[in-house]
Amino acid sequence: MIHGTPRIFFCKCEKIEKSMWGVVSLYTELLILLLFMFFLLIMLSRVQIEIKVIIKNGRNFSFVIFRLLRLLRIRMNLSVRKDEKGLVSLTFRKTDSDIQKKASVEQAFEFMKKLVNFAGKYKEHINYLKNKVRVNSLSVRSRIGTGDAASTALAIGGFFAFFSIISRHLNEYYYLQKRKLDVLPHFQGPLFDLDLDCIINFKIGHIIITGLKMLMKKVKAV
Repeated sequence: MIHGTPRIFFCKCEKIEKSMWGVVSLYTELLILLLFMFFLLIMLSRVQIEIKVIIKNGRNFSFVIFRLLRLLRIRMNLSVRKDEKGLVSLTFRKTDSDIQKKASVEQAFEFMKKLVNFAGKYKEHINYLKNKVRVNSLSVRSRIGTGDAASTALAIGGFFAFFSIISRHLNEYYYLQKRKLDVLPHFQGPLFDLDLDCIINFKIGHIIITGLKMLMKKVKAV
């Protein structure tokens, strides 16, 4: 009995150790499964961007809203201002923050130039991402007046033509679902009021795939 006790003790310890390793292995598998499901959820999640341009009585009340999983919502206010020297600048400010980011028109053009070069370099990958973007809706309400009835009628006709071209392009390449245009003439004097609302949807997974493709191209080029 005395000599058999250590053997029994070690057997029990071995069983306990195996049981503990089994529990650890089970928790590890569950953690990996949860991480995989979370990654899959992120890949399939849609990002919604709402662009709102409001111009009323010569004042700008524009903003952009980013939405993710119906949980995260970020609003950025956009405004065009003139400084004391008369230079035009674009101002970006998060709604719940006092921090502003300003960019002059020259900086905006420089950014657009870099963006065009970037688009030319990664044209194939950007086209892949563009094919995955969906425009949910485009709504435009406006009042236009030039001070002359004939000129106002021509301006409204041109506005309708421009909206028709944009809608056709969005429908052909981005599967535009809803579109609405409401333009009213204003004959009392010069006026331009605009209320534009555009909602864009895409998946995070497509952005990740596009980024990986760009990275692979950059690595191959080195």
